[in-house]
Formats: sequence, C-alpha cells, structure tokens
Amino acid sequence: MTINTFPKLFQNAAKVAGDEKIYFSDEVITFAELELETRRVARGLAKLGVGAGDRVGVWLPNLRAYLGLLGACGQLGAILVSMNTRFRGAEIEDVLRRVKPKVVAFVTELGRSNHIDIIENIEPDLFSCVEALIQCDGSDLYKNKNIQTLTYESLLTHGLFERPLCEPGSGCVMFNTSGTTSLPKFVLHNQQRVLAHAEDVARILEMNKMDTVVLQSLPFCGVFGFVFLMAAIRATAPCVMPEIFEASDSARLIIDYKVTHAAGGDDMFSRLLEEGIRMTNDAQIPFPDLRFCPYASFNSALADFPKTAFKRGIPLVAPFGMSEVFSFFSLRKMEDAENIRTIGGGFPVNINTKVRVRDPDTQEILDFEQEGELEMWSPNIFVEYFGDVKASMAAFTDDGFLRTGDLGTVSKNGSFTYLGRMGDVLRLGGFLVNPLEIETHLCSHEMVEDAQVVSIATDRGNKAVAFILLNENIAFSENTVIEYCRKTLAGFKVPIKIIPVDTFPTTPSPNGTKIQKSALRKLAVQSI
Repeated sequence: MTINTFPKLFQNAAKVAGDEKIYFSDEVITFAELELETRRVARGLAKLGVGAGDRVGVWLPNLRAYLGLLGACGQLGAILVSMNTRFRGAEIEDVLRRVKPKVVAFVTELGRSNHIDIIENIEPDLFSCVEALIQCDGSDLYKNKNIQTLTYESLLTHGLFERPLCEPGSGCVMFNTSGTTSLPKFVLHNQQRVLAHAEDVARILEMNKMDTVVLQSLPFCGVFGFVFLMAAIRATAPCVMPEIFEASDSARLIIDYKVTHAAGGDDMFSRLLEEGIRMTNDAQIPFPDLRFCPYASFNSALADFPKTAFKRGIPLVAPFGMSEVFSFFSLRKMEDAENIRTIGGGFPVNINTKVRVRDPDTQEILDFEQEGELEMWSPNIFVEYFGDVKASMAAFTDDGFLRTGDLGTVSKNGSFTYLGRMGDVLRLGGFLVNPLEIETHLCSHEMVEDAQVVSIATDRGNKAVAFILLNENIAFSENTVIEYCRKTLAGFKVPIKIIPVDTFPTTPSPNGTKIQKSALRKLAVQSI
C-alpha cells in the first residue's frame, strides 16, 4: 500500500504493529487503538462542521489528544494549525485573525501559564470564526458565554468515520515561522509530502529496526518534534512521549525504556547527560542504548558540549531544517568525524533533492565551497504561505528553488554546510563572518557566560558589537575582553564595544526561544 494520506498512515500502523505501544505521561495506547481514535475524533469534528480545508487550532503539549486530532484532521482533509505552547494573547489573536480556525483545542494551564486567562482576555470578536473549543485537560469544563466548549473525551463517544475526505494533495498541517524580523508566516504542508518526508527520515535514522524505541520529548507544535514524531509513526516504532520536556523525567525514561532515538537541542542534551550521570552513577556511558541523537545548536555557551557528549556515549548528529522544507531536510552521517557531525547541513535525506548557492550581491550561482545564499529544491517542499500569495511567490526563484535566507556552501560529495542566517551574517572588513565564531570565542573568556554579536554601520565601515551575559562574581572589564579578542581574532572581527545585559531579547519557539538579532542591532546603534 502506498502511504500518501494520513488515514493510510494510521491504518498501516494498526495493521503492521497494532500492539506496539505509545507511552504518554499518564496513559498508554496501542497503534491499533490510536487508529480507531482518529476516526472517532474525525466523526466528532465533522458534527461540529469541520470539513475539507477547514483549520483546527491545536494549542497543546505532547498529549494523546494531539495525535487523535492530527489523525482526525487527516481523515477530514482539514488542516491542523500548530500553535506553540508558549504562545500568549498576541500570538493567539494573530492565529485567530489570519488563519480563522473553526475549532481550537487547548489545555487549561501549562506550567505557569493559565490558558483560560489568556482566552478570556482576547477580543471576543476574534472568536467569531470558532465553532467550538475543545478542552483536553482538567476535571472542570471551562464555560465561555460566546462559544461552546466540550471535552476531548466527548469526541471519543462518536462512531467511526468511515470514508476519508482527504486526497494526497490535501493540506494537513501548518507551522508558523519565528517572526524575529517580520510578522510570522504560516507554512502549509500537504499529506503526501509530509508522509514522503517521514519515510525518508525513518529510513535515514534506521527507525525500522526491531529494537527501536523513540523518545518524543520535543514539542509536537514545532517542525523539529513533528517530523521526528511522523517518522516514528511511519516506522511503527514504540514511542515514549512525556507531556513536556523535564530533564530528570526524560533521563529516567531513556534508561527505563532503553531508548535508542532521541532528538533535541544542545541545552536539552546537556541537562539529560547531567541527570543520567546522577541517576546511574555512571560518568562514562549513562545511556548505553542510544544510537541516534539528532540535535540542534541553540546555545553558543555550549559550543564545546558535543565533545563531552561523544565521550559519554551520546551519538549527536546535526541535521538541517526549516519550516518550509521540514526539519531533517538533511543529516550528517554517523560515520563522519566528530567535528563534522556537529555542523548543520549534511546530505539531503531525499535523493532527488537539489541544493545550490547564489551570490547575494551578483545573483550568480556559485561553485563548490563558495559562500552564498542556500537555495533548495525538493519534491517534499511546502505548499505555500497560507493567506499570503505575495510572500509565497517571492520565496521561490523562477526555476522553483526555495530562497532559504541561509548562508552556506555546497560540496562536490553532494553535501552542504549551513553557516548561519543571511540576516545574521556579519559583513566585516569586506568578508562574510559567521557571528557564532566571535560568540564562541567570547564565551571562552572567564567573564562571559553567553554572547550575541551583531554588526552596525560606522564611518569606518561595518563593525561588530557584542552583547554578553556576565559570569557571577567576576568583575567586568570591557577593555580586558576586547584585548582578549584582539589576541586571537582577525582585527576586523574584534567587537568595538562589549555591552553587558541581564537577558537577550527573545521570541518564543517550540524548542525554546530564539534571539531577536534585529532588536540587538537597534540596541547596538543606540549604544554607539
């Protein structure tokens, strides 16, 4: 059976591995039970008026309900709108205003965030598109005077939805970009492309092996966690899914369930290693069953962490991804040298993919190992930016390549290397400079806990400015840090000013937060 729709995906999982289990924080479900659940939820959503092309907002952590709603949307040809659990009033209002979901699924609270308070403070008119709220937690049903509210469990009382309304080209899931420099865009994917990519990822990560156990601690609301989830379902691999990431809990799950595959950021793995060593009293190899650990580098202060991870048996490997081409668009090879395995990029997981580099100034296509903007073509690329025809058209070249906005190089062996966001790349002394290079160097000084570097225009050309978080109990001296940089960096890379701050300005993302470089640039200009 060709698996090119979500109903076929869940049917296949039920048929091939019906007894395999998905372990949530407080419940267990088999693939066979999950397939039936998606059909019952689909019937319930249909009774609420949800049909092909309609949007279903999902503002949830990693719950069973997330999978049920995802599969139900697939049955109906509806589109699941992934709403970051870190969203607050302004972001929820933006979704309501621009996406207009017919149904919104939510939990009443998560961590220190009260979602009911957020809902109550949203302008009621924005909910005019919403037919129902679906509450997925709590013993008391939230009452809203303008919108009916029902529980997720009530959807399970319906009969089975028998005839899927979807086609392979049906839109199925929507992610929003970070919006660090502009309004977020809503990135739409269809069923066929999601599942083709999931099959590629499952194969590359060897999830089809009999002893595979996948830890799903990344949030499903982000493309990183979503693709990892879809690959596991495509491979019918047993999964362990904590509601949210908590280091000690996830470390215990890795040990108890003999987890072979885990994905996350460098900070997540750093905390996991610390907890694993504490729990096992094994400072050498606390997680002996791990085989694949795709990871993303988010924290420049952890630049040296991969060396520690490799020594402690955590097989980190760097992928490349973005909302438009999915996470795991490419992956480094496990047999690569350790210093190569941690560099974003690698080999595309789909053999038909094409990657090239364009000079941002001359617009010429560049040769191997020359730095420029990465452009990508893949059969599994996104469909469009929902509701934004202009942005959708501008995203592609005349011959159909996606303009990524990323700086990188391509190699003769078919791999490519991601060097940073074009908007973040510094043009210093006539050269393109990755700010991470300077940030990592700054973090190696005893005064500096973390660093972010931007560039500003001066009468002497573009110059670097560094913002730093200070280590405690060490007196700060700007001249000392600048002199430290002068000793080992090229002169044009040395920051002209070092600015201590309490925090960096950030934008919420599913896997943590992203630094707002644009805000830092404004602060740098004001400080000079």
